[in-house]
Amino acid sequence: MALPASELTPENCAFLMIDHQVGLMQFLSSIDPMLLKNNILGHAKTAKAMDIPVIMGTSWPDGPNGPTMPELKAIFPDVDVIDRPFVNFWNDEASRKAVEATGRKKLVISGLATEVCAAFPALSALREGYEVYVVMDASADFNPFIQNVTMTRLAAAGAIVTTWVAVLAELAANTQVNGQYIGSLLSQHMGQYQAAMNNYLGVASNADAVAQGVGLTGTPPIPTHLD
Repeated sequence: MALPASELTPENCAFLMIDHQVGLMQFLSSIDPMLLKNNILGHAKTAKAMDIPVIMGTSWPDGPNGPTMPELKAIFPDVDVIDRPFVNFWNDEASRKAVEATGRKKLVISGLATEVCAAFPALSALREGYEVYVVMDASADFNPFIQNVTMTRLAAAGAIVTTWVAVLAELAANTQVNGQYIGSLLSQHMGQYQAAMNNYLGVASNADAVAQGVGLTGTPPIPTHLD
């Protein structure tokens, strides 16, 4: 597998959030549903905070898959969700043209279910020369075995399999410049980090300054729609 040509930056990538639909969320049990929800929202808010293009799609929204998560639509009120008839996002002309319109060659993909909604377009994009990152913990499947098989398949094909926190950290790059994004988003959507942050804010001499800096008190540096 070839290494990516460069690190992720807010200027060189686009997020494809595919089929994060309320019906699918109910029966994809490879990950705890509340953890999955937090991972998806943390991942989405990463794109929002760093002004990264986001493309959202649905498959069979009028059927059992259901509509897009309302929390995602609230984060991206100006992003039109593309409803498509094709199983593979990449085979839908409107979806593919939306990707091409970004001009970005690095695609950060998440989707429900991983084995189809994330994997199929990831493999298609790899064939066309894109660098593809698949966010495994903002995706889910029917059981952990399927999730592991899909991760192996994607890695063997040349995709970078990753997590939403790794994507956030790579995009943030410099904690002195972008530490507020890491502190705020992890505190909101990663329980262990929230516990550590709360402990730190309770005892540190510079607690007020840190809390202000990561948007946990006062006026947050991240737009209020990310709260």
